[in-house]
Amino acid sequence: MLSPQDHGSSPVLFVSAPNVATPASDVASEGLHPMALEALRPEHLQRSPAVILNIDLADPVARGTVRAVAGQLMRPPPLIFAVDRGPGFHVQSTQANALGAHGVIRRPLERAGIAQSLEQLSIPLPAAPGLDQHAGGRSIGAARQLIGASFAALSAGEPLNVDQAVAASRELFYGIGQAGLQVWLDLVRAHHSGTFQHCLLVTGAAVAYAAHAGLGSEARTHLSIAALLHDIGKAEIPNAILDKPDKLTDAEFALVRQHPRIGADYLRQQGQLPAAVIEPVLRHHEYLDGSGYPDGVRGGQLNLLTRILTVCDIYGALVEARAYKPAKTQPDALYVLIGLAQQGKLDYTVVRTLAAALGTALPATPTVGPHRSAG
Repeated sequence: MLSPQDHGSSPVLFVSAPNVATPASDVASEGLHPMALEALRPEHLQRSPAVILNIDLADPVARGTVRAVAGQLMRPPPLIFAVDRGPGFHVQSTQANALGAHGVIRRPLERAGIAQSLEQLSIPLPAAPGLDQHAGGRSIGAARQLIGASFAALSAGEPLNVDQAVAASRELFYGIGQAGLQVWLDLVRAHHSGTFQHCLLVTGAAVAYAAHAGLGSEARTHLSIAALLHDIGKAEIPNAILDKPDKLTDAEFALVRQHPRIGADYLRQQGQLPAAVIEPVLRHHEYLDGSGYPDGVRGGQLNLLTRILTVCDIYGALVEARAYKPAKTQPDALYVLIGLAQQGKLDYTVVRTLAAALGTALPATPTVGPHRSAG
């Protein structure tokens, strides 16, 4: 067995498994040292003053990994386990105690819960790393907080903070206007990944579109809130599926296809958001030719804000790096959008306006030349 060593100024570990990782936990754990459960080794525990374990306590493999790693130390650091709220809370708390827990915090994770648990161990919660404190960084921070809080609220069955959503929308228009879209997008890609990055990239594209197209104040607020929350339904989809590098099975894809309706149903229950926000969230994976989901509706049933969000969603997905693909360049992403418009899936007028907002002029009718490298 290994002997303990002085932890000095080593950071608190935040150990997470893919199937429980969410934007809410990303926000709550900022300032801690992230580590995948599969990468955890005794020497990591040995150097850390405390460990937050965000794992599935119902998974015997996850429990076995923690037991095996901690069991190699004479005196492991304090272990704090995240457990789900609801009927399984007491069972999971018992499982955590069996693994030597010094405390439990409830999921969806909140920064205050982590801070309180660490404070009981006389360990201060490190400050979240700040983005550059200009308008772009502040607007990303506001959007990040809203997305994390919204995912947490849906998971916990709690109400959405609509005032926070409106405030984040206003901050975004100011921040992107001051920093410029490209600087803003580069900041997002430098500081975020996964669902967070996607939501922010889509929102940046939507805000830039609204500004360039001269949408009225109400329409641009509705569009930006819909963009921020368009994937909120993914809070109910396991991250192991969302981030799966291989092709999804039919059952997995059927589950993913539920996220627009999950998100729209949740937002509708809030009673404070207009249909102009909820409709794009529900329909952002629909195509003009009826080949999309969840309902396969066609062009005439898709309003302008929905068509805009659909194009921005696809653009955001194309220019972000994912586990199974590299990021496309802006020209190649626009090339794909033009091709989808030619196939009758996207509104070419919307594609053309987004391209103009990104600084690229497209012809009045969609034309795609010989296939180019995806870069």
